[in-house]
Amino acid sequence: MKKVTTRRSFVAATGLGMLGLAGGALGLAGCSSEPAQKSSGAQASEVVWDEEYDVIVVGAGLAGLAAAITVATEGDGATCLLLEKSDQPAGGGNSQFSSGSVTYTDDAEAFGSYLKELRGDYTGTPDDILEVFAQRSAELRDWVVGLGADESDMKFTNEDGSKKGEFGELENSESYRYMSFDKKESKSFTHISHFALSVVEAHADVITEKTKAPLTDLVCDAEGAVVGVVYDDRGKEMKAKANKGVIMCCGGFENDTVMRQDYLSAPHAHPVAGINNTGDGHRICAKIGADMWHMHSCAGFWTNAVSLDGEKYCAYRKINKQNGITVGINGRRFFMDYDMAVSGWPQSDELVSLEGDVGCRHGHQQFGGEWPLLPLPSVMWFVYDQDHAEDAYTDGSGDPVADGFAVSADSIEELAALIDVPESELRETVDLWNSYCEGGKDLSFHRPPSTLNPVANGPFYAMKCCCELLNTDGGPRRNAKAQILDTAGEPIPNLYSAGEFGSLWAHLYQGSCNLSECLVFGRVAVQSALGIA
Repeated sequence: MKKVTTRRSFVAATGLGMLGLAGGALGLAGCSSEPAQKSSGAQASEVVWDEEYDVIVVGAGLAGLAAAITVATEGDGATCLLLEKSDQPAGGGNSQFSSGSVTYTDDAEAFGSYLKELRGDYTGTPDDILEVFAQRSAELRDWVVGLGADESDMKFTNEDGSKKGEFGELENSESYRYMSFDKKESKSFTHISHFALSVVEAHADVITEKTKAPLTDLVCDAEGAVVGVVYDDRGKEMKAKANKGVIMCCGGFENDTVMRQDYLSAPHAHPVAGINNTGDGHRICAKIGADMWHMHSCAGFWTNAVSLDGEKYCAYRKINKQNGITVGINGRRFFMDYDMAVSGWPQSDELVSLEGDVGCRHGHQQFGGEWPLLPLPSVMWFVYDQDHAEDAYTDGSGDPVADGFAVSADSIEELAALIDVPESELRETVDLWNSYCEGGKDLSFHRPPSTLNPVANGPFYAMKCCCELLNTDGGPRRNAKAQILDTAGEPIPNLYSAGEFGSLWAHLYQGSCNLSECLVFGRVAVQSALGIA
């Protein structure tokens, strides 16, 4: 069907029971998945729709782009409204800031087994959603190429399965493959998001994208089915009817300080990527009874430099932690401090076992033989000496003192005074560390021998650090059909999700799978909404 551009009324005979606006700021309360009479929202016997589409997609990151593409290429003429609250047509969340590398597989069974190993004991994520992800990941390369991607202008990694995955100690980790555009030498696109946007733009006859158009609420009928949305179109309130479904692709909540407090215990964590993932979609879905999962899970935490005045942050991957040690405000080391401000696998000199290896794999660090997300202090100090100063900080001017990220002193005691840590503790910590370097073994936290660089020759430097994260995974619980579930485990009719908005990741994470999840479940969500086999 074609998009209706004139205003239409949706009368009471259709069963519409109520309309809700986020936070009540515009005068109406939220809709509920319970019958209308149980809702605190205002009742409406008639709503006048401003526009009508078959599918409405909220969020134009890679998940939203994949959903819109699926409507256009598999929807047999179905129409799509793609809403993006930022001014970025490819989304203001994390997609464009990612590596652009997409995980796929040519062995769905082995990859599914690896996914279950990564899940571990977090069995709230059912087998079937992992199996669907694995099966559909086996289709990704052909799907992307079928949309017009030029294989000769792309990079494909681990095609022979000879390399281990991020958690290479786990069975079938080698079943992953990577595909990406070349960020530096591409003749066409430099990022999968930009390619996907080009496909969306090529289908402007059925896809209407609006930027600076944040969702403010979902519209539900008397039985709790989602029948449309309310959004702000550059200051104008709009009501759009969704005939087949609404796909929520709103990303995470890493830029909402209160949600970081409530779910991650990390109000001080610094989000390193997009700035528009603020949890508004989470709150809107919660109002209509959506259940939440994986709210504890994120790609974090590790350390990175923050300016002494707290006003700016060092660019991602620009400090090299093998050149010194990291201490807390008590002057002591407190973790395996070779986290490099980035994930890497494996970071030991040789792969040993999950129980004995060390490293920082998207924030997961070996702790007591397991790999949880470590809570990090709000203030830390990266301490190193003049012998390693050239390689320790590679951002800005190359001088962290001049750039406002560090202090320096001729002695450890003077350095301790400058950063307000106990002089005796820092002196003891540095002396112990230097003895480990001389002996070739970190007896405290087992850093690899190749990273044991002493802090011995002044002047000495202390760079202020914060904890950092890439993205959160938590959000509305979804099933294998990408349907959003309520607290009773039942699908909320006509409501779906994809990407990091209620991601499947509950525990350990394989790098580049977030983008794969965007593509897989963006497509699955639309196929479910449109009834495509």
